[in-house]
Amino acid sequence: MINLKSKLLNATLAASFAIPLATAGIFTSAGSAQAVSLNGSIGLNGTSIVPSDGINPAKTSIKFVDVDGVDTDGDFTAFSPNLKSGAGITINTLNLTRTAVLSGTTATYSTGVYTPFINFGSRTLGSTTALLTFDLDDSVVTRTRKSATNINDVILDGITGKFNFNGKTIAVGNLGASLNGKTSDYHLTLEAVSVPEPTTMLGLGLVGAGMVMSRRRKSVIQ
Repeated sequence: MINLKSKLLNATLAASFAIPLATAGIFTSAGSAQAVSLNGSIGLNGTSIVPSDGINPAKTSIKFVDVDGVDTDGDFTAFSPNLKSGAGITINTLNLTRTAVLSGTTATYSTGVYTPFINFGSRTLGSTTALLTFDLDDSVVTRTRKSATNINDVILDGITGKFNFNGKTIAVGNLGASLNGKTSDYHLTLEAVSVPEPTTMLGLGLVGAGMVMSRRRKSVIQ
């Protein structure tokens, strides 16, 4: 019975640590280990067009005409070339489809997948210069329209996505947006958190595998 329990535990441990090993294999086979990371936040503002389509419409869109200003924190401050003017950054039109009505002024909407949603152009991170984009997941966002007048004040929460750089996903991100006026200002706040490097995941897998082998040796001795 003891030997059976030991075999079951070994199998469980082996399965648990096979996941990071397999994941690391996928990443390393796709390319070399990541040499860059991305943590911090970036704020984008400029002119947007919010259609006068009433409260909680079945479908709606938000057009981002330009990027007039940029505020950065963390790794974003090291971007090159300079981001202060918003040069080289473009944002695609966001098309929203209603999924549920929560109240007289609030509903949830699906964003769909955008690749990319924000194009930062060619940027330098560490010693590498390559294309950086923020690609949206298929997110469900809450859209609150603050006014029933012709002036549209909209708040969006719940948007998630990934930062892709040089063909690799280097960070995940959360995006919040507020828009004021039919043709007025928008402000996007984007937070980035680096994803684990493949070498780190491989290390976790090797440690786990070592624990399994150690326990197997002890079981044989007993």
